Amino acid sequence: MSVRDLVVTLASRILSAFWPAGSPPPLSDAPRILVLKPCCLGDVLMATAVVEALRRHWPEAPIDFAVGKWSRPAVEHHPHIRRLIDCGRVGEGAYSWREWLGLARRMRAGRYDLCLVLDRSPLMALLPALAGVPWRVGLDSAGRGIGLTRRVPVEGIMHEVDLYLACVRALGIPTEGIRPTFYPTPASRQRVQELLPADRPLAVIHPAGGQNPGMALSAKRWPAPRFAEIARRLVQERGASVFIVGSPGDRELAEEVRRLAGETEHVHNLAGELSFDELGALLEHAALFLGNDTGAMHLAAAVGTPTVAVFGPSDPRRYGPYGAGHRAVWNPPDCAPCFDRGRWNTACQRFRCIEAVSVEDVWQAVARVWPASKLML
Repeated sequence: MSVRDLVVTLASRILSAFWPAGSPPPLSDAPRILVLKPCCLGDVLMATAVVEALRRHWPEAPIDFAVGKWSRPAVEHHPHIRRLIDCGRVGEGAYSWREWLGLARRMRAGRYDLCLVLDRSPLMALLPALAGVPWRVGLDSAGRGIGLTRRVPVEGIMHEVDLYLACVRALGIPTEGIRPTFYPTPASRQRVQELLPADRPLAVIHPAGGQNPGMALSAKRWPAPRFAEIARRLVQERGASVFIVGSPGDRELAEEVRRLAGETEHVHNLAGELSFDELGALLEHAALFLGNDTGAMHLAAAVGTPTVAVFGPSDPRRYGPYGAGHRAVWNPPDCAPCFDRGRWNTACQRFRCIEAVSVEDVWQAVARVWPASKLML
């Protein structure tokens, strides 16, 4: 533990004495609920499992979600969320005390009965106490859950979705069968209908990722030539049409993959041409998603697309595609993981972890998840 971490942990434990854990008055049959998860896209998508569990338990409860601009598309059209509370820059990088207190005021205006804090930051944990929320449930990482009335320990290796759902179970609410969800809008579903191949199964490849506010991790990116080889084999051995997707800034990388694949008739570059919502709608029709550890990977799993995810610096036991029928490919060296709980080990510059995943490793995973009905006979 670094000196900074030690100081933060000790300060958090001291301040926690001013807000001891306990049980406020019982909640009503329709409490006003806020889920606090500012960042990032994949994490916010995983947090939708909490929304699903809360809605199943309290069908009439108003549920709001506090999120930053970068990650807003993950929950912008979610049918179980009444409204979004803008976090501004809080939780998405550097922010001021004024911005932090401004978020506390916006939360106070909602007069919430319950807030779930799905973040390890002590400053995030303290917000609902300042906002006057009586029931405050959240993650207590290394004793940093300042102000929480129910503290969920962060111990051992557990998938982030299961960790978030542990906050729901701390309220005595069952979570069996719950998973993250994403609901594309009818307009997006209609738009992607025009793009779908007429007579071939669709495979979607996302070769980029690893970018969030204040952080860019190129070490998460499997090499473009290897993605291209998988694309070529999907066309030749599975009879697929391959769509390469990404943000506008990924256009050049996607074009490299398309060019190296060599199957120009059936491999298409759609990077920068789809909104996040439209990508979700497209993935609903895909027989396969292949990508790195990215928000797009979690989006594919959330809409039920068979997913193969290539992992390097991060641990798929924590961040892999959630649910049955998916595969994470990871060949960790002794030094892995070098990205854990939102932090990057800057001493690692060799990226052996992502290079250790071979084309054959990924192709075997593809073969396991590819639907039998989509095989080219």
